[in-house]
Amino acid sequence: MLKIALDLDGVLADTMRLWIKLWRRRTGQIIEFEDLDEWDFWKKLGINEGEFMDMMNDAWRLWKIMPPTEDSLSEKVKEIKKFGKVDIVTARPRVTERYVLNWLRLHKIPYDEYVWIRSCREKPSLNYDVYIDDSPLIVDGCMRRRKLLILYDRPWNKLIQENIYVRRIKSLSQVYEILRRLENES
Repeated sequence: MLKIALDLDGVLADTMRLWIKLWRRRTGQIIEFEDLDEWDFWKKLGINEGEFMDMMNDAWRLWKIMPPTEDSLSEKVKEIKKFGKVDIVTARPRVTERYVLNWLRLHKIPYDEYVWIRSCREKPSLNYDVYIDDSPLIVDGCMRRRKLLILYDRPWNKLIQENIYVRRIKSLSQVYEILRRLENES
């Protein structure tokens, strides 16, 4: 049985689409999703990380209208759970935890544990076999530790190249096939 770390923002919850709407409402500036082509894209907007995170937290306060990244998330995560333990692993600020847990319940996302960490960079050092994530910041750590990173395709991780430890997906339904092949190889 595999231990699988499933990310929240950008993989399950389409947080950035709601963030863009909040940004437009507050500033009048139109940003397209594809414009978010760097992890810290917010620097180009002339704001600091604290301001960016404040708006992310505001987005989570609107958890009832937070869109999922794709349809049928619950069923897709159920398929992934057939391979082992699936934990939601996130560095999302603690102040939003109740909104996140409500969102997970609303969308009927099955998981074993909700694991909070201080920084997403910590993820590769945790005791998981597989990471399903959108962050380019964990690529090197996963490769160094020889852990599989299933990278959810996003504009901010486009420059990451696939290799033996990094597999790119456009939908969570592709995870099942990757894990099935992995299981057959062992």
